[in-house]
Amino acid sequence: MKRLKYIIYVFLLACITSCFQEDEPVPPYQSPAGVTSGLAAMGPDYGIQMYYDIETDSFVQIVHRESWDLAFQCGDNEYHIFTNLAKRMSVANTGFTDFNAVSSGTGLTYRFDRSEGYLDSTAVGEWGTFSAGNANSHQFVYVVDRGITTLGIDIGKKKMQVIGLTGGVYQIRVANLDGSSENIISVTKDPNQNFVHISLSGTGSQVDAEPNKNDWDLLFTQYTAKVTQIETQITEDYSVNGVLINPYLVQVAKDFSKPFTDIVYTDLQTYSYSEFWDAIGYDWKYYDFDNMVYVIEPDRTYIIRTVENNFYKLRFISFTNDLGEKGYPAFEFSKF
Repeated sequence: MKRLKYIIYVFLLACITSCFQEDEPVPPYQSPAGVTSGLAAMGPDYGIQMYYDIETDSFVQIVHRESWDLAFQCGDNEYHIFTNLAKRMSVANTGFTDFNAVSSGTGLTYRFDRSEGYLDSTAVGEWGTFSAGNANSHQFVYVVDRGITTLGIDIGKKKMQVIGLTGGVYQIRVANLDGSSENIISVTKDPNQNFVHISLSGTGSQVDAEPNKNDWDLLFTQYTAKVTQIETQITEDYSVNGVLINPYLVQVAKDFSKPFTDIVYTDLQTYSYSEFWDAIGYDWKYYDFDNMVYVIEPDRTYIIRTVENNFYKLRFISFTNDLGEKGYPAFEFSKF
């Protein structure tokens, strides 16, 4: 009797399930005709920085974000020093000029660079007096907080003194806070690049962390920005994930009112263009806490003037891969 009931149950179940049609697979998104799609596979830990050339639709250089610490301007009339914002680096000016007198990083006021690229708001600040291509240093000793790893672990602190800039060569004195691993690093400007970079690991060294300035337009990276929290209205330095632009010649305008496909060549002269490094930034997406997913702002179009002085329109279509993992910004663009 029990066996008969089991057979009837199986038969009824088969009848019920056969009434339901199989789910139709959702076709993958396809860009409109004449529009190219791209993907920056940064990964969920945002561990890499990806330099992208929109003209050739290619990533011309990919570096690990922990491979460098400081970036030195290369222009003839430039002398500012920037930190690696991907790691949440910050700098404190101790006010001392005696390198050996500094042995602690506590009790200091640390500053972050501004993601806009403001020269008057760098973490290092005005370290010297610039004249005729050279710079005489104030000889202040700085404590450099090297930020955090992709796992959120503190990398540690170093002390640094900018000795000067002469004949296109920066002289940087670095050491651990206890005075060990002291070294003087010579950093030579390269006119083909926006910056030359050094790592403060060990005794410090110059590293290759950026392509030539003529070879790229956009940088996909994590970076530190000033963000105002909606709930508290408190502005703080916060790690975000987005796109920075090449400081050399690249400009960006925004059109958040007209559909992507309706933006045409004659619109270009109506826009205001920005040279801020974060002109594209991170807010083309937001996190939906209720559904725990990233949501793209589909009507945000960015007009990009490239290094080659061509114009493209670009918008983002996703921030996650097929597995739902964050850190995979997908975008589409077309040339005017």
